Amino acid sequence: MLDSLDSLIAFVLIMLVVSLVITIAVQMTSAAFNLRGLNLLNGLSSTFAAIAPDLRQNTKDLARLILKGPILSDSFLPNWPVIRWWRHSSAIRTDEVFDAIHRIATGRRPASSTLKESAQTLFVALGMDEKTISDAAANCHSLQEPAKSVADTASDAVRSLSDEKVRAQVQAAYQKFQYWTDICQERVQQWFTMHTRIATIFFALVFASWLQLDTVDIFKLVSSNRALRDKLVAESNVIASQAEKALGASPNVLQEAYETWRNQSDENVKTAVALIKVEPNDTRERLTGRIEQALGSVGNKGALLKSFNDTVDRTVTDALKKQASDYAAAKADFDNSGFDLFPKNNQGRWGNRWYDGWEGHIWGVLFSVGLLSLGAPFWYNALKNLSSLRSTVAQNISNEQKQAQTQGDRGSQSKPPPTVSPY
Repeated sequence: MLDSLDSLIAFVLIMLVVSLVITIAVQMTSAAFNLRGLNLLNGLSSTFAAIAPDLRQNTKDLARLILKGPILSDSFLPNWPVIRWWRHSSAIRTDEVFDAIHRIATGRRPASSTLKESAQTLFVALGMDEKTISDAAANCHSLQEPAKSVADTASDAVRSLSDEKVRAQVQAAYQKFQYWTDICQERVQQWFTMHTRIATIFFALVFASWLQLDTVDIFKLVSSNRALRDKLVAESNVIASQAEKALGASPNVLQEAYETWRNQSDENVKTAVALIKVEPNDTRERLTGRIEQALGSVGNKGALLKSFNDTVDRTVTDALKKQASDYAAAKADFDNSGFDLFPKNNQGRWGNRWYDGWEGHIWGVLFSVGLLSLGAPFWYNALKNLSSLRSTVAQNISNEQKQAQTQGDRGSQSKPPPTVSPY
């Protein structure tokens, strides 16, 4: 029984280590192409088209302008065509998007006449009066303070037009828009999950082929090679611990940087920023703006903001180093088991060259692709469950052996001595 469990644990351990490599590759791809931002762009564009079907031709341009705005965008890179997808914000709040549309519709945000008309049409579709929007656009040129929330938007409109009807229209339009953006964010999350799943399958195919991982061969190896199996089982707890660090929910980088910076600041700064809470979808620029506003008249504001940004840079670097070190530690522990994850000397597992001997292993490699596509969290949980089961089975076997030995000792003590006949 234990040998069978050990074989399963050794096999799952190999799948877990390869899955960790795939997870890192998927995360790098997602960050490089800003998949969250691109999915959010498509989701917001579809939402605009659903609200105002007449805008189908301009919805994507309007969504792109909003997500690349200085308030929403979390990228400092220039808007070059080659890297323009990095400019899209990867997270939004309803009030921020609503305010961005208001800025465009009223002329506060520079935009082409087509996009300005599109924003106004969107507000009309949400239930606002067209004349009210036009009057607001004309009067907003005299307003100096930018609107930062829906409350500011409504307040500015009321100050400009002195009409309670405007307040009611803005609030009603915002409630409708909030309903649509909630649906939008649900769809965006579904699309992002689907795209990461596709990326996982792609990298599973790449790594299973490159490393020549045949499921049948691997299971035969760990089942027949007791020494290798025992080494893999011995390293399972250490590798599981490293995998938990790599897969565990790490704190938000901005939150960690903010707390570090605040703890290192003097009491005046701590008091000034005491009410600031870092939200999950906060960007660096947005949080920096809130800190600047909270600092108010505190001296050396520029130096304090520079110190905060330096802390963010260090925290990001440390987080990347930690992820790399966690995987390197898991890889080093895995190497101690004796299993060659990477074919040595640039040779294949089944011949002198990588492409030799594939005839009898294609189906095994494809099976490995399917198993690796399950993802590192699946294999991590499987390893934990099997390790727990093994401990339970080993304890039960030990208890049964002790019980059998105790019963045997009692039986030998109560056995009567042989009788001898006097004749």
